[in-house]
Amino acid sequence: MEKVLAVSEITLKRVKEPAFNVLFIIAAVFGYCVSEMEALSIHGEDATIGVILASDSGTPLLTGFVMIILMTMLIAVFSGATDIPRDVESRMVMFILSKPISRGEYVLGKYIGVVSTCLLFFILACISTVLAHLIKAGELYSLTVLVRQSYLLIAILPFVAMTMMISTFLSDISAMIVAAVYIMFALSMSAMSIFVDMLPKSLGVASYVHVIAYFFPNYFYFFNSFKIFGVVVLSLLVYALSLTVIFLAIGTLKFNRRDLIE
Repeated sequence: MEKVLAVSEITLKRVKEPAFNVLFIIAAVFGYCVSEMEALSIHGEDATIGVILASDSGTPLLTGFVMIILMTMLIAVFSGATDIPRDVESRMVMFILSKPISRGEYVLGKYIGVVSTCLLFFILACISTVLAHLIKAGELYSLTVLVRQSYLLIAILPFVAMTMMISTFLSDISAMIVAAVYIMFALSMSAMSIFVDMLPKSLGVASYVHVIAYFFPNYFYFFNSFKIFGVVVLSLLVYALSLTVIFLAIGTLKFNRRDLIE
């Protein structure tokens, strides 16, 4: 585990670079700007997905925090999809692997480093949002609301693993493009699986759509309204960890077979 943490520490050292300082300033400003957005809601009777995401039961998400997690996912695409390819291109990976570190430990260490960077961005933006709400509204968010918003971080675990898996197959720019397209397909297939469930079963299309959707993570699960403690939270955690393990396993398998002298 020490070797994995050593690799993640190398990744986190990049946080001290000027570009990341600007990034964290953006996080603070962005958090301030979205602080007074209301709870995730729906408009119109036909907003099917909105009804599912913003049910009356449980603690809802605040739109401002949803915006923050979407921005965090954007950071994850840039960091997760470029970190390994750039190490390969700069030959830094050869230097790291010349130490008693396996390729699997290298991938896991990179993953922890990128997740930690995303975590820093999310927390800083959230702190800015909470302070802005205190200044503008004269009150703090309730603990229940804050805990529910923090569960959004669970979605980051498989998302970063997915982008890093793709980066083991492609170069940095290509990996970013494919990761962005993949997540759009994932959201589209998740939405489509919801819609086909509303169609007559005689059409026989639901089973085909569900099989296709099975190959894409369903991020809608993380945006539902639910009680902050219970089976749903445990199920989300198991689902996220399972996807994370699968994505990292595929990425490690590919990286172990990859010719690093390119």
